[in-house]
Amino acid sequence: MNVSSITLRQLRVFDAVARHGSLTRAAADLFVTKAALSAALKELETQLGAPLFDRVANRLRINACGAQLRPLADDVLARMAALEAAFGGGGPGGTLRIGASVTIGNHILPRLLAAYLPRVAIPPPQVTIANTTRLSAMLLRYDLDVAFVEGSTHGAALTVEPLWRDRLRVIAAPGHRLADGRVRRVGDLAGETWVLREADSGTREQFARRLEPEIPWTLGLEFDTNEAIVNAVAAGLGLGFLSELAIADALAAGRVAAVALEEVHDRSLDAAVTRGKFQSPLLRDFLDFCRGWAA
Repeated sequence: MNVSSITLRQLRVFDAVARHGSLTRAAADLFVTKAALSAALKELETQLGAPLFDRVANRLRINACGAQLRPLADDVLARMAALEAAFGGGGPGGTLRIGASVTIGNHILPRLLAAYLPRVAIPPPQVTIANTTRLSAMLLRYDLDVAFVEGSTHGAALTVEPLWRDRLRVIAAPGHRLADGRVRRVGDLAGETWVLREADSGTREQFARRLEPEIPWTLGLEFDTNEAIVNAVAAGLGLGFLSELAIADALAAGRVAAVALEEVHDRSLDAAVTRGKFQSPLLRDFLDFCRGWAA
């Protein structure tokens, strides 16, 4: 093993391949040829005395040795970015890797980035929209710098900070017996068929926590997008349980109706980061901005 001769270039190559799982995409990301990138990765593996990826069907899948190197490489690269920001002049540099759950990604993140990006001279952020479970896994693999989530991170080694508030509403097709404007109790929802988000989503988690234990219910359909649920509810396929953010346009257009409930179902929208991971000046600046920004 020859650790002392490992270069920043090799670590950047390793990081890109770990993120993309592909030599072609990693080379494009770093603006180098595939041959040059492959040579740099091979040099790194030779110096460490172990392969860092398993080659599986034209993909590079990070192995146990690569997973061990990942947080160490991320720390070195993040601290180097901090050094460049401190002594290179200008504002914080680098690229933000942001994850967001579906509701936040569709309805909050665009406005947040529109407010933040004019303040900094950085490349466009890398954005991933997925459910909370997948985002948590990506944070732990060091594929993301921060994720905005609406569900529990299930005890993962993450630090979670509440940022904004959201309200969940039950919706029905216009003309449904529960869409008459009368204030209802949760018990009035008993026996209904529901159209819900997938099991790993934050919204589905809230349904399981708040409504599922209180009433007998039937799962009619399950979707991984809010828009599909709104369309299914509008077509009369069942009740839905979604964020006010996701149903605002459909409510205004009269495509669905909100069921008035005595109970208020609020939830926190949070920023999650990997515990102990070094935060670059850019990430710290972005999180500070988020804390003062009103969704």
